[in-house]
Amino acid sequence: MSVKNKKIINPFQTYFGMGDFLFYIAVAPLFITFNFILYFILSMLFSIIMFLLLRKKMKEETIPLAGFASLLLLALIASDMFLDFYKITVL
Repeated sequence: MSVKNKKIINPFQTYFGMGDFLFYIAVAPLFITFNFILYFILSMLFSIIMFLLLRKKMKEETIPLAGFASLLLLALIASDMFLDFYKITVL
């Protein structure tokens, strides 16, 4: 983002909320490193897709990243518990 804006910026002031940061710190122990990176990227893509699908119903212009990421996390944990295939979470 700093390259795009041609100056050094703090992403937590403009793009990434403190709640989002705390959420990802809290869920990091659920994954090994590779799976956490995979989850982080997938949750970003999932959040963008959900935002685009629900944009007309949402009242604010911001993307609730931690909220959408938590929905994806619930789906992953449920699939790990109930389906018999490679588990992405440590649980």
